[in-house]
Amino acid sequence: MDNDFSFLDADPFSTPTEGLELETTRQLSTPKLRRRGNIARRELVNGLKKQALNELIPTLPPPDTDLYVIGNGAGAEVRHGINPLAFDFGSFLPHVVRILGDRQCVAYVSTWTMNRQHTKTMLEMLADGRLAQLTVFTDPYFKRRESAIANELITGLLNAGQRYLAFKNHCKIIAIAAPDGGRTCVITGSANLSAQPRCEQYVLTTSPDVYQFMRDEFFEAMLTNA
Repeated sequence: MDNDFSFLDADPFSTPTEGLELETTRQLSTPKLRRRGNIARRELVNGLKKQALNELIPTLPPPDTDLYVIGNGAGAEVRHGINPLAFDFGSFLPHVVRILGDRQCVAYVSTWTMNRQHTKTMLEMLADGRLAQLTVFTDPYFKRRESAIANELITGLLNAGQRYLAFKNHCKIIAIAAPDGGRTCVITGSANLSAQPRCEQYVLTTSPDVYQFMRDEFFEAMLTNA
């Protein structure tokens, strides 16, 4: 049976059939703030020498240490096969999941737009069990400009019982938890889930309170009409 993508051509701010909301004009009711006063260390990670992510971050830091990472802008070369060691924002998702055991992790992803490679990676991780749950936020721009990729992503997510929402969104966040919730990781930065032709910056933390803040005050808040 062919997939029906007609809902993507409908009024972008209407509610799709069966009460499933894929796009909204809603925003967070108020700005959200989380203070962290117990950061013991900040480590600086320089990726300007085109190192692979598993070389830069072979293990996750303890919760009291944040990593500040500079990417070298070589991510765009990956699609041309020039530099297979380069990494971009989307590379953090499979890398962190691997460190967390590579099975049944929970992930939240927010980006303005994304490319097909990262779309495929996320759907493959759902299919092979590396991810048990996945929530994805984008901007409506993604659905309009990259409609084929958006169709692939949204259909794959819905078929797997996962969640998607588009709204006026420019947040770049990946939040991941191990199956038992005992270990978490949040990466924020300047980049989208796409090949990166320019230098980008990222902050990685394993602080549980940061994960809870991003999950509850942003992702779940948007999904529950807060």
